[in-house]
Amino acid sequence: MDGDGADWRALAHAEQLLDLRRDAEAEQRFREVLTADPGSGRALLGLARALNRQDRHAEAEQAVRSALALDPEHAGAHHVLVDVLCDRKDGPGAVTAAESGLRLAPHDFTSHYQHARALLSLRRPRVRDAYDAALRAVEAAPHSPDAHNLVGLCLDALGNHEGAQGAFRNALGLDPQHTLAQNNLAASEMDRGRLGRAAGLLRGAVSSDPQQRQVRDNLDTVLLLLGRRVMWSLFAAVVVLGVLLVTEAPWWSRLLVGAAYVGGVAVLVRRVVRDLPRGVGRWGRGLFGRVKWQGKYLLALLGLLSVAVLVMSVAPYAVAAGAGLVLAAVLRTVGIICVVGWVVLALVNLVRGR
Repeated sequence: MDGDGADWRALAHAEQLLDLRRDAEAEQRFREVLTADPGSGRALLGLARALNRQDRHAEAEQAVRSALALDPEHAGAHHVLVDVLCDRKDGPGAVTAAESGLRLAPHDFTSHYQHARALLSLRRPRVRDAYDAALRAVEAAPHSPDAHNLVGLCLDALGNHEGAQGAFRNALGLDPQHTLAQNNLAASEMDRGRLGRAAGLLRGAVSSDPQQRQVRDNLDTVLLLLGRRVMWSLFAAVVVLGVLLVTEAPWWSRLLVGAAYVGGVAVLVRRVVRDLPRGVGRWGRGLFGRVKWQGKYLLALLGLLSVAVLVMSVAPYAVAAGAGLVLAAVLRTVGIICVVGWVVLALVNLVRGR
């Protein structure tokens, strides 16, 4: 594969397009090279990377295996295969590929790095082994932000959140624009409930690499966590309004509570949203279609509670009381469904664990 006869200028241009994240153009350029030279292993590996970034993982795997068929002892090809198989959620296959790369290039930092990644991708991650491999990657390449970032992921999985944040900051010290380190540090801040700090880190990550899928996923997570906070505040507002309705308090007291609630939520949301990337409003409009069923339930409940607070705040007493009763019945039903779902999920996980 080292003796590639393809046009080196065309290959260099295609690889430059990959570096610029212009993956579709890079794919086209690699295909043009392969049309002229179907045996170009370098072009096949470049094509695999371009396809993988476009989430076309099956095609990417086919391309990298074609490169390996040309040269089974090429360590770099095994490294690319690890990337593809990790994205395909094929943990055992990724570990096998990583072990092959490690055997062929035992002193290459990338071999240890990919081995750690593969071990983390297993259904039951071998976190301690992955951590050891990541430390070997840092030892081989101490100035690599990728290696420090991976150490952080391992420490986070081991429950050492302070150490993980330190490793992510080490990566950012080496490369302030390192997207994954920014993203992972943001995720760590989210776990601690610091949505404002997480939003600021994600703002930087989006500006560095707006196409990074993990960053987009974490943007969704920030919005969902913000929605969860608003939902709990809605519950509190509903309880207060319910008490006012039961005690037949004056209508203006309900209106006052509703107005105070809206002002408080506006402050809460603004403190987080102001640090999010520009265009987050447009991004948020497609949130319901992107999230899993838990997120859909959260958003649906958020909408229901918002309508209930509005009606209970401004509607005449009879309408407001009726809305409160309907909401109570709905919440009771939702609660029963959640309990049943939790029990079923626990039983399924128990069976799978056997």
